[in-house]
Amino acid sequence: MFAMAVYTFGYAGEVAQTTVGKATGWLHVEYLALPWTPALWVLTTLRHNQIRARTHLLFVIPVITFIGHFLNPGGLFYTAPMEIEQRGPFWVLVMHRGPLSLLDNAYLLVAFLVVTGVYLSVLRASSALYRRQATILLLSSVLPFFGYFAYLANLSPWGLDISPVTLGCTCILLYYGYFRAGIFDLAPLARNLIFNTIRDGVLIVDNQSRLLDFNPAAGSLLPDLDKSSIGEPIEELVQGVPGLVAAVRPTEPAREFTFGGEAGPRIYEIRTWPLFTGSSGSKTKQVGRAIIFADVTAQVLLREELRSRAETDPLTGVANRRRFHQALEMECLRFGRARSPLSLLMIDLDHFKSVNDRYGHPAGDVVLREAADRLMSSLRKTDLLARYGGEEFAILLPDTPYEGASVMAERICKAMAQQPFEVEGQLIGVTVSVGVASHANDREVDPEILLKKADLALYRAKATGRNRVEVV
Repeated sequence: MFAMAVYTFGYAGEVAQTTVGKATGWLHVEYLALPWTPALWVLTTLRHNQIRARTHLLFVIPVITFIGHFLNPGGLFYTAPMEIEQRGPFWVLVMHRGPLSLLDNAYLLVAFLVVTGVYLSVLRASSALYRRQATILLLSSVLPFFGYFAYLANLSPWGLDISPVTLGCTCILLYYGYFRAGIFDLAPLARNLIFNTIRDGVLIVDNQSRLLDFNPAAGSLLPDLDKSSIGEPIEELVQGVPGLVAAVRPTEPAREFTFGGEAGPRIYEIRTWPLFTGSSGSKTKQVGRAIIFADVTAQVLLREELRSRAETDPLTGVANRRRFHQALEMECLRFGRARSPLSLLMIDLDHFKSVNDRYGHPAGDVVLREAADRLMSSLRKTDLLARYGGEEFAILLPDTPYEGASVMAERICKAMAQQPFEVEGQLIGVTVSVGVASHANDREVDPEILLKKADLALYRAKATGRNRVEVV
């Protein structure tokens, strides 16, 4: 901009003169800046768009034309003495250009063409959010190109070089882009690259929840989105996905949402982030928000696996003692509210130590797994089976009075006794003792009291001969 300002100032001085000598002096002022303008403009464009190039090569021709203008060796820049003639209200310096002057003109035109091409490619590839920046910079390069071309082609009024006027318009555009469009806050191409290549889906909406932009990841996640969707209310655009309408509302907290796909369902965490104008130290206002769909499938699966490991007995695959106590406390709280009956079975494999001593611990492990499978097959979906410790199991029976629990306990006891376990071709007979405890008519229910009652009933069953059921 400084180079353009010097050139424009020099040309203003040139057209204000009426003699060749004075006009030539101002022409020299112009050429202090004009040879460097195209190189600086290309350099600015490359830096702004994060394009790597050998920038020092940009200044080879400017050095040649700068020296050629002031020294004019062998008439390579100007081939004849300059003249001045009046055209309309202005005096115009007429010069006959040599090869170096033509090279200077060609370099200037090519530089503006390169800049225009760069911003055309940015404009085509950029997201709508940054298209305004690319448009401003594209116009900034096109205007001087057409102004200088019109001058060289003798299409300008009175044969004047109108590129200083177009350069003034370029400065105004750059001023607007810098202070209003934030073109130097961060390179648009870098922001566009992140926006278009990030794996998370991103929807940009305004304060009225109308869609402003979306990245390719969001487009693949929500196939109904296309360019015609821009400007439409986001809630209407996601109507086809049950439950997603609420998730994209501005007041909604982060939530997880599952989308089906060719590779199977994926789990996404949906978050909303406000978007502000301005920067720190200046007045800011919210202009919209970004809705981000982050793929958290791996984290959720890991979380579920860790929780499963923390709540599951590794040998039998049923719930462990910790999980059982959690469920018992929850059911006792529910009992206090709904007064629905609650029963508990404590089951012990009779003389299990002798199985380990006679057949070995691997065979004992097989018996424990088979026993857990048999117990699971006799339960309802609402019941919970847990390995309470060693050869002892516990069954939680919600909404079950002691009569129903007693019937289930008798059925389990008979089934275990009637069918021995087959381990490596050997039949191993195992019976069970079952203690039954229930809360039905009590005013309050205490998990510890219920467990103690079930343990007492199990002790009685074992003390009175095993392979039997006792109820407390």
